[in-house]
Amino acid sequence: MEAVSLDSVREGARVTVLQINGDGWVRRLYQMGVLPGSKLEVVFNRGFGPLIVRVGDTEISIGRGIARRILVRVDES
Repeated sequence: MEAVSLDSVREGARVTVLQINGDGWVRRLYQMGVLPGSKLEVVFNRGFGPLIVRVGDTEISIGRGIARRILVRVDES
């Protein structure tokens, strides 16, 4: 399956992070558990505003601009 940006993934989908393109804020994402190889579930994505993703048992909000720079693979259900 091809890589897509996190902001384009539908609600309810489970994904694997492949790559994060960026600078300073990448460290903060790593601290929250969003790093290459991690599994996420998209909890909220209405096509505008921030996304909410679940990392383990924690839900975090990610701004759309940053979500565009997170490349993921959608996992088969």
